[in-house]
Amino acid sequence: MMKNPILHLTLFIILVFSQGLKAQIIEFKDFDNVFKKKLIENNKLLTERISNFPQVAKDINSQISSQVRQKNYSEALFLANKLDSILPNNADVKDFKAKMYIRLDDYENALNLFSEAIKLSPQNKWFYVSKAGLLAEMGKYDEALLLAEALIKLDTNWSFSYYLKAIVLANQNKENESLMQFEKAIKVEPKSAMIYVGRGDLYLKLGKKDKAIEDYNKSLQIQPDYLLATERLLSLKD
Repeated sequence: MMKNPILHLTLFIILVFSQGLKAQIIEFKDFDNVFKKKLIENNKLLTERISNFPQVAKDINSQISSQVRQKNYSEALFLANKLDSILPNNADVKDFKAKMYIRLDDYENALNLFSEAIKLSPQNKWFYVSKAGLLAEMGKYDEALLLAEALIKLDTNWSFSYYLKAIVLANQNKENESLMQFEKAIKVEPKSAMIYVGRGDLYLKLGKKDKAIEDYNKSLQIQPDYLLATERLLSLKD
């Protein structure tokens, strides 16, 4: 059975982390190369910020890394709280704690921490994406939509902003509005195979198989080895 497209967005924020505060999302197959590249760039910036931590904070971060590799998320959160006491106004620490709370199924604390991260670093687009994805997972689509709209205001030329809004609208069964946002996403940068798959999924939901196939093929024109699009096309073969 074909996945609900919101699942891709939600898994993005739940997948974690092998190097302390550094996210390891590079291997996540549902993201296309364009957005993987953006995530790698974001990761490099995070690495630079961590390099400027005081030594005691770097030591705790190394301990966090060890606990995460062992999937000891409660202990990782305990250590992250120690880090938070040393760096009380650090957005990356708030973001990491939020993701640990997601691992521990405490979504309300995660939401509050994502909000703190956004307040501390309002230009970090991925904080908005993470919070909006969690809100959508919780069925709080109106709040997720507000986050998507705030992200569009932050960067009107970033295709993922419109993709995010389109996905939320699709999950509210506002298909026509969702299609409008997909169209906006397609017109701006970066060009993304993932966006065409998202719109193809919506077309399929609407019973427009031919349009869905057309979008899956457009996805492969952008990235010929994009597995998600290939899987979609194979699933639609008679």
